[in-house]
Amino acid sequence: MGREVELSVLLPPLPGGTAPYPVLYLNDGQDLEQLQLPATLAALYSRQAVRPFVLVAIHANEQRVQEYGTAGYPDFNGRGSQAATYSDFILRELLPYCQGNYEVSAAPEDAVMAGFSLGGLSAFDLVWHHPEAFTRAGAFSGSFWWRRRAVGAGYTPADRIMHGLVRAGRPHPAHSFWFQTGSLDERNDRNENGVIDSIEDCLDLMEALIHSGLNARQSIRYVQVEGGHHHPDTWGRVLPDFLLWAFGQAEASATLPQPLPVVRLQLDPTLAPAILPPTATVAPEPAAVPLVLSPPASPAAQILPADAIFASHLITSVMPITRPVEGDFLPYSAGYINLVPLDADPRQTLRTQPQEIHAAFAGLSEEQAEKTYAPGKWTLKEMLLHQIDSERVFAYRAMRFARGDSQDLLGFEQDEYVVHSAANARTVASLLAEYDATRAATVALFDSFTEEQLNRRGTANGGPATVRALLYIVPGHERHHLNIIRERYQPIL
Repeated sequence: MGREVELSVLLPPLPGGTAPYPVLYLNDGQDLEQLQLPATLAALYSRQAVRPFVLVAIHANEQRVQEYGTAGYPDFNGRGSQAATYSDFILRELLPYCQGNYEVSAAPEDAVMAGFSLGGLSAFDLVWHHPEAFTRAGAFSGSFWWRRRAVGAGYTPADRIMHGLVRAGRPHPAHSFWFQTGSLDERNDRNENGVIDSIEDCLDLMEALIHSGLNARQSIRYVQVEGGHHHPDTWGRVLPDFLLWAFGQAEASATLPQPLPVVRLQLDPTLAPAILPPTATVAPEPAAVPLVLSPPASPAAQILPADAIFASHLITSVMPITRPVEGDFLPYSAGYINLVPLDADPRQTLRTQPQEIHAAFAGLSEEQAEKTYAPGKWTLKEMLLHQIDSERVFAYRAMRFARGDSQDLLGFEQDEYVVHSAANARTVASLLAEYDATRAATVALFDSFTEEQLNRRGTANGGPATVRALLYIVPGHERHHLNIIRERYQPIL
């Protein structure tokens, strides 16, 4: 059975340009605001740097890891099982619908497909196999690691699926591809040659394209972002380069910096191109919104946070932490994971967050902690106990998976848990004490895991989860609720 697909369609400015318009079909269309794409487009249009075009952003849902991939070729873990169905939807339903409703061109040279991470792999696969529909693709940190065998289970570079499909085919004369990687996309280096896997997989794919007959100078653009992460922030900053490549006016496109040469080596940061044309302005990093805290209670009334109570018993690991990658978690969990700053160690975040929780509740009366910001919403006491319950569930999953128990674990209904929690019958002090005990146990558990254990995975709530992803989900979930306290509860207290 199919699903309803939500679209975000951005039309070009009215003055200038005539229909039919060029069109960009974009995977992960639900992330437009996080990518700051509307603002980037407005800036490019204001400078008349790009031709008018229609943006069709296709929203993904919880089936993203199954719908994106290489059509007909799931990976070793069964991911991408619906990629062929998704391709069929794009070709048979979406393109005719957009051509009939938004005055977009049906000419393949006017159509571009693009995406991020696994969505980038999907976009490349569609364009490679269907030049009758579109001839250009953009892949931001494309998941070209997509493979038939797991590393450690007989894997060789020949197991990479998209590379094999390119070697087995021939490029269309009009094919053209834009690739981007970030030097901090990940830290994994399978063959220990000093080049992270995401960069090497991308360079190898470009090499396969060249060997198949594609002219690298005319048909490939590669932009490496030194210090760039596998994250919408990096992708949003490099969007102007991609949009100028895809739809740039001739004079604006001429200002694009030259891409790096297609080489496989430890790339020198001084060789990296500027990401924006010289005339563009780079938006400043948004300042973090500080949590507005209530006045602290008297020292006698304060409860020591978990990191203070148990600090002498914890062994702080010095093992560097890499972020989870696509396929390590259900898509909705990305919202929590992305709330952990890129340069933060999630274990340290677990240690410092209790101070914010205690500050948020300091000085509140029992009556204030039982207020809701809108009818039907949780009270602060209920939210705190929900946080405790969720942390226990996430930590339990991490413990099971780390011990090699990968059987499917059921989800839980958070609203039903709150209804039966009796949180409002308890004191704030008792809830904070339980929170501290839970957090101390969580910190001790995650501190104990080795790198191998962090990479172990299982299934929870009907989807994949690695121990590493759960380590990020716990503090990210708490940050989500701290933001709600700041934005919705504190104004009414």
